[in-house]
Amino acid sequence: MKWGLVCNFHLKKAVSLAEEVYDFLEQNGEVYAEKSVGKNKKIESYSLDEINKKADIVVTVGGDGTILKTLEKVDKPIFAINSGGMGFLTEVESKYAMGGLKRVIDGNYNIEERAKLKAIVDGKRLPDAANEVTVQTSRIAKIMYLKILVENELIETFGADGVIVATPTGSTSYALSAGGPILDPEVDAMVIAPLAPFKLSARPWVVPLEKKVGIKLFAKSKESKIVIDGESSKSVTIDSDIIITGSEKKARFVRFGETFYQMVRLKLVR
Repeated sequence: MKWGLVCNFHLKKAVSLAEEVYDFLEQNGEVYAEKSVGKNKKIESYSLDEINKKADIVVTVGGDGTILKTLEKVDKPIFAINSGGMGFLTEVESKYAMGGLKRVIDGNYNIEERAKLKAIVDGKRLPDAANEVTVQTSRIAKIMYLKILVENELIETFGADGVIVATPTGSTSYALSAGGPILDPEVDAMVIAPLAPFKLSARPWVVPLEKKVGIKLFAKSKESKIVIDGESSKSVTIDSDIIITGSEKKARFVRFGETFYQMVRLKLVR
């Protein structure tokens, strides 16, 4: 087995656990560690692009942010160990890390595929989103004005802090806090959720994943940007042509059988 290893280098406990994971995996195959791990272990390190080419399974140690950052470059299955906060996308808590890895080595797991979004701005493709694409003002508390189109048909115009277009995975994240619905990951759809709209009729929409969502800014909008999974961002203007649709690529996760509904009850229902 060829393993990739990525961790959140901002968390000391994640770095420490990643070093233990590296030692364990080294006894069970080849390990390609990302730079934050390699630097501490004083071993050869690899970029996410290189890890994606070489590894069969990529292990992440951290939280959901670490997973999303990894998914920008990696399309191999991810086995996620939670060493951060809620860890909604992770599969095991840090204390069960080695036991979980043993199950993976024994082949006692399945691969779950989840939808990603493709965002194109002025003909240029941005990194795919596993959670959401957000178009928002660059400055807090400054309103923007925009219109939303689906397959070139206008569905809504409003002023707001922005708009979120989320995958079913992302429906339990930022879009949920904006009043959007929770989607089962098996539903081939995306959520369009206005972000603090200044209009009572501006409500969330659920549209098929294969349709094209267009976002156009009006002239009176403030400085704005498009953000992918809270990580990558790009400035956009009233002249920008923004198109979002389902990606041909998938986010892939190593799972042991816990259902989506169990995870929602465990992580979100307190």
